[in-house]
Amino acid sequence: MKKTKCTVCNDTKIEILPKGQFSVADFCSNCQKSCHLCHGDGFIFEKDELGREHAQKCQCQDLAYRIMLFNNAQIPSQFYDATFENFEISGNPSLKTALATARFSFKNYQNGKWEGLLFMGGVGVGKTRLVSTMLRDYSLIYGIPCLFREFSSLLSEIKSGYDRGLSEMSVLQTINNIEILVIDELGKGRRSDWEINILDTIISNRYNMRKTTIFTTNYTDTKATSYGEVVRHKDGKGGLIETEKKETLEQRVYPRIYSRLKGMCDFILMKGPDFRDPRVEFST
Repeated sequence: MKKTKCTVCNDTKIEILPKGQFSVADFCSNCQKSCHLCHGDGFIFEKDELGREHAQKCQCQDLAYRIMLFNNAQIPSQFYDATFENFEISGNPSLKTALATARFSFKNYQNGKWEGLLFMGGVGVGKTRLVSTMLRDYSLIYGIPCLFREFSSLLSEIKSGYDRGLSEMSVLQTINNIEILVIDELGKGRRSDWEINILDTIISNRYNMRKTTIFTTNYTDTKATSYGEVVRHKDGKGGLIETEKKETLEQRVYPRIYSRLKGMCDFILMKGPDFRDPRVEFST
């Protein structure tokens, strides 16, 4: 009789749910209540050719390690079910290219290519969803330590560390050393000297250590496709005028950081509608 797949995890043995800010993985509540090999002990005993028993770590311990890596990555909860298979490309060539590049990234990493990726494009085209999917596979499938950080949240984390008496480098230690780092929303913020200095420090450290870094940003290489901030100013008659101020990525992060990004990342432009807009219809 053919065994039916688990209806909860589809035989992956892992269940992922949104909990608070983050996506959280655990052993499947339906089919992995207890390991059928070690029955929860974590070890199995095998006999050698002389009949002597040796304890070996059960394969469920490797799965537990990968689950830990996934949870440590702190992937946003809204992308708990994101996979390469359900990434919506809607017949869009640029999204198709971005998806193929993301899927192939592990092969490049495996072959010793440490350089990362920078996904640029408008709001809602799927940049954050795509990099979250990459971290899902890097941690759960390939067992690689990784971390997701939204840039403005990272800055708040560093400031909080200052308040607790921690040095800048101690706060950045994990950011510098993690094997795969995602920085989401590059360019977001007030662009103060301090913010630019922090970004420069992170990028320089990871570049010099040859650590893979993946970025997303709404800023692109041309003003025509780049993100624009709404600026309000007085019209001289007591009213306000709204204008859109557009900057390229190079203008936003300044030439020095932009040049370093070019040296450590392949730039991928994602064009398309805002898929978070309920008026957008999906097509295959």
